[in-house]
This record gives sequence, structure tokens and C-alpha cells, in this order.
Amino acid sequence: MFGKKEKAEGREREHYSDKIVKHRLHRLYQGALAAVALAAVAVALWITQKNRVYTEYTVVESYERTVAASAKTIALGDYILTYSNDGASCFDTKGKAIWNETFEMQDPIVATCNTTVAFGDYNGRKIYVMNGQGILGERTTNMPIRALAVAENGVVAAVLDDSDVTWIYFFNSKGEVAVRIRTTMSQFGYPIDISLSPNSNLAMVSFLAEDEGSVKSSVAFYNFGEVGQDEVDKYMSGYDYQAVVPYVRFMSSELAFAVADDRLAFYEGAQKPVSKSEKLLEDEVRSVYNSETYVALVSYDTTGSHKYMINVYDSTGETRLSRGFDLEYRNVVLKGENVYIYGESECCVYNMSGVEKYNGAMNENISLLIPGDSIGRFTLVNQESINAIELK
Repeated sequence: MFGKKEKAEGREREHYSDKIVKHRLHRLYQGALAAVALAAVAVALWITQKNRVYTEYTVVESYERTVAASAKTIALGDYILTYSNDGASCFDTKGKAIWNETFEMQDPIVATCNTTVAFGDYNGRKIYVMNGQGILGERTTNMPIRALAVAENGVVAAVLDDSDVTWIYFFNSKGEVAVRIRTTMSQFGYPIDISLSPNSNLAMVSFLAEDEGSVKSSVAFYNFGEVGQDEVDKYMSGYDYQAVVPYVRFMSSELAFAVADDRLAFYEGAQKPVSKSEKLLEDEVRSVYNSETYVALVSYDTTGSHKYMINVYDSTGETRLSRGFDLEYRNVVLKGENVYIYGESECCVYNMSGVEKYNGAMNENISLLIPGDSIGRFTLVNQESINAIELK
């Protein structure tokens, strides 16, 4: 009898354990179904948002501003920078003044890096450096300024003309001359463009020289960190092209690109940049724009279907977007996976899938467009106001 009772109790325990297992499996199954359902909803929402097209807009907020007709307005990160020959001012997107600097320049040269800017007068001898928080100071040269570049921490590179010799001066964040590089036409060529990495560790210079009756260009990289200390003139690497390379830029502290009249070249490396990829170009480049991820080239549309053609490339040289458009553009802004093209009073927005998200008039004279956190929100700036826009 005692043995039968034990068996009965054992069967009850097994039966109870089975119930627990089945209950847990049921809960797990329900949880898996819920997770799949949520994922499906998220994917559906993402696809809907990705393919959503906007047809109108509303002004969510508006702030007054007054600037001179001759002043120019550009973005300084998410700040608004207005400048003229008489000085520069910085504002936030609600029109609050951050700083104001007066100067006298005949032909201002402007270099920006994220929220930092440097101003220099072409042929002048003074450089002003600011960022989104305030004025960082002045740098004075003893030779005429020809070109400028600035890093996010306020380090400045200046191309200076000295008759038969051209110098490249590098000013540290304190305004002191940290490095001087002497260049001549016979040895290097003439420096026609220069860029600094955001962290100021690297410099990139495009030199133009004559080569047996034709022209050639050299793109050189210099390292101002510990790695470059033992190298002559901090020189790390360079590449030669039988073409003119008028435009070089850093996209990040490890990625850079150069635009020649026949190709787009990418370079990679935080210490000694190396060639990463190249894209041969068929059409003449009219304008160049970039973000930390992409490079956009605008040319005339040779097919005749549109007036202009924009091609957006990633750092592997792959084309991510190719679109014709007719808008008389003032600027192109790349933000995330979206492309904003705007003119005097019109704007068109594309995503990298080629979907035209918006194309229409904005009923105002646009000086500047600053994208927001989502594709349907951005700030439009004109001479009279700053407007927060929401597409619908």
C-alpha cells in the first residue's frame, strides 16, 4: 500500500511539473508572438515613414531677425552664423545672440569645422577664430593670407605667400605658431587647398605643379601628433595625379576625400592616411558638399532630362543616390540618410533610396536651411526671420 501511495504522489508531481512546463512554454510562445508582432509593426512604420511623401508645410515657431542686405548667412553646426566685411555674429535657432565680432576685411576667407569658424582677409594678416560658444581669439601673420583651414579645437592652418616661397603655418589653440612648412613650386608645387582633421591631428594639402608642359597635383598628409614627430615636416603620405585637385576635405578624423577634374578619391587612416577608393568622373563638377558619411557632387545633367544632376557617394566610392533636378539651388545639405537641396524660395528633399520626400515652394527668401532630428523638421532662415518648419 505504501508503495502505491508513493507512485500516486510521484504521478501527481510529474503532472504538476508538466503543467508548469506547459505554462512556461505557453508564456514564451505568447511573448515570441508579441515580439514578432511588434517587430512587424515597427518595420511597417519604418517602411511607411521611409516612403512617405510630404506635400505642404507649416511654420511651427518663428523668431524675428534683422541683418544687412550685404551679409551672408551660413550654418555653424546647429548655430546660425552671419558675416560681412565688417564683422560676424552667431545666433542660436531661436534668434538669441551668442557673440558678435567686428573686423574690417576686403575679401573675407571663411573656414569652418562643425561649430568652429576662422575668418581671414585674403591678402590680409589677421585671423579671427570663434566657435558656437564664443570668441577664441586672434592669430597674426607676417605674410599675406591665401587660404585657411580650421579644426574643431581652434587650431588653424594658413597658407601664406612670400614671393617665391609659400609657407603653411599651423597655429595651436593658444594662437602660437606650432609648425612652419616651407614650400616652393620646384619642390612641391603651389598649395591650392588645405584641410584639417576635426581633432587637428592631421592636415591635408593639395599642391599644383607643372609637369613637362602639363599640370599635375599632389595630395599630401601631415601628422602633428606623436606619430609624426620624427618625420620631416611631419609628412606622412602622399598621392600624385595627372589632374588638377582643387578641393580636399576631411569628413572625420579618420576619413578624407579629394575631388579632381577626373575623379573622386577617398583616404582612410587616423595616423598615416592611405588611399581607400576612387570613383572616375565623367562630368564636370559644379559644386561639392559632404557630411561625415557621404560626398555629394553636383554637375550639369548632360542627358538633357534636367538642368542639374546630384550624385551622392559613400567612402567606398559606391553611388548611393543619383537624381536629376531643375531647382536653381543655393546649397545642398547632407544629414543622416537625407539630402536637402534649396534655392531662393524652393526646397526639395530626398532620402538615399531616391524617394522625393518634398518638392515645393517655401514662400520665403531662404538664406539657410538647418535640418532637424527628423526629415520632416528643419529650420529655415531668411533676412527677417528664423522659422521652425514641419512638413505635412
